[in-house]
Amino acid sequence: MGHEVFIVKGQNNVAMLRKYPRTITTPGVTTFVLRTLFGMSRTAVDMYTSDESGIHVKARPHTSVKTHNRIDHLTHANFHKHLLGEGLGRIYQDFADSLLGRLASLDIGTQWTYHGDLLDYWLPPMTSAMNEALAGPILECVNPTFADDLLEYYPYLHSLLKGVPRWIIPKAYKLQKSLLRDVATWQAIARARFQESDIDKTTGRDPWWGSAFMRERQNILSRVDGWDVHSIAASDFGIFWGSSVNIHPMALWTIIEVFKDKHLLCRVREELTNIRFRGIADEEDVARLMTSPLLQSIYNELLRLRVEVQTIFSSGDEEIHLSNCRIPKGSLVVVPAGDAHKDPSVWNTRSGQYPLNRFWADRFLAYQGDPHSGPQRALGSDSDTARSCRHSHGEVKPKLALSGLVDTFMPFGIGERTCPGRGFARREIIMFCALVTHRYDIEFLCDDQNFDTTQAYYGIGTQRPKGKIPFRIRLTQPDIRIHSTLPPSSKVVQLRMQK
Repeated sequence: MGHEVFIVKGQNNVAMLRKYPRTITTPGVTTFVLRTLFGMSRTAVDMYTSDESGIHVKARPHTSVKTHNRIDHLTHANFHKHLLGEGLGRIYQDFADSLLGRLASLDIGTQWTYHGDLLDYWLPPMTSAMNEALAGPILECVNPTFADDLLEYYPYLHSLLKGVPRWIIPKAYKLQKSLLRDVATWQAIARARFQESDIDKTTGRDPWWGSAFMRERQNILSRVDGWDVHSIAASDFGIFWGSSVNIHPMALWTIIEVFKDKHLLCRVREELTNIRFRGIADEEDVARLMTSPLLQSIYNELLRLRVEVQTIFSSGDEEIHLSNCRIPKGSLVVVPAGDAHKDPSVWNTRSGQYPLNRFWADRFLAYQGDPHSGPQRALGSDSDTARSCRHSHGEVKPKLALSGLVDTFMPFGIGERTCPGRGFARREIIMFCALVTHRYDIEFLCDDQNFDTTQAYYGIGTQRPKGKIPFRIRLTQPDIRIHSTLPPSSKVVQLRMQK
């Protein structure tokens, strides 16, 4: 991309990097991804490149970008409102309702059924549910296999980012074109049919745009100079990709780790009993789940272990001075999360009992009176004291421990551009773990080597198992079979479209 690249590692260096807030800018990376992965036109990409006003309400000094062209700020504000702020509960509720309806169609009973791969089984209904939560039912009316096509597109990401030509991976470019066309068709229908009176006053949803999040995005992006319907479709194509590519596989890692360990499975089920878990669609249940130290520790440990993302900054207008180097202006700065997450000088391993390349459900739990518990390596952790503390907690209840990790725990990136979807991700992943653990028995029918990760997704988020994960599944009890009570909204919309 024509820049000198510096890779920054180490807790102290990351802490020093935070002192340069103007470095936290990534327009080149954003535009590269939008153009390469989602087919955005060069004209539309140029509007991103020319927006130097920043993501905050107050524009950076000396910028001349018009208010309606502040794409960076306006889209980030929209993200934060609906994925972290007041709109989070609504998006999550719609996802949970849609997912429950799709799980009902899987017809899992009390007898064991066998399936060839865990990801192939769960990812389609999870992706479809997310798409409907965002965009309503129209998208899958346009193309009923949209979620499957999106899942088929994911493995080509590295090849596309490397610029592999069309004649070598024609399927990738064909999928990109068809997915972009599907999004554009959905948006054309929504523009033609939507009326303000269609908005539900309670939920804020409508049958055409779906969520208030997507409807507001259209209002923002349609005002940008030089953007057309193709530009907006490419941008929303990126939304559908980003909302599913990392969250759902991470949710499935919780299932893998919990069901691999019978003792951990018993602990999770006991935790769900203690918090009176009933289901994923009730806000009180969600609130209780979010306060469970064990479930939160499992969640954070998997973020530590299974996320390999490179946060990329630009040094912009100023030099960066770190403890052992000077980074010139205009350079790219890369901070790899994987190295930070496995730094033996920072993380607790209980004197090597729980290596950093292995899952340990309790790594983020701190027990009162045990200085050798918690995620950070304690002084003297190689002593007999650390060894003697194992299994000595009795009935003492632990607390989730995250303080002091800001410069070494970065699964969602660092700085002001930390992923705005992190609040939704936390809800979905913990919720899905609770739902599956509570409702189903699962047994894996493969060797441990199948759970090793592939390098195909290195650097772009959640890693995936190298091999297929065959399994069998059944309901834990006959009286908790899922029944969908959702209205057939897609059929209602189809009838309205025909009129």
